[in-house]
Amino acid sequence: MSIAGHVARAMLSRYFHVRMGAKRHALDAIAARQRAAGHKRQKEAEQRQRAAVFPQSAVLQ
Repeated sequence: MSIAGHVARAMLSRYFHVRMGAKRHALDAIAARQRAAGHKRQKEAEQRQRAAVFPQSAVLQ
């Protein structure tokens, strides 16, 4: 509300409308970050799984 410059929520809801394109863009950006985080978690889980199967000490010998 402070960014929009309105003090009352009623004024904000009446005069401040977010464009549909801006909403789509924001949701797409959120989804992209979630996908990237999911890929990162999956990669880390695979690395942990490989480390459990092939411990470092066995690889060095």
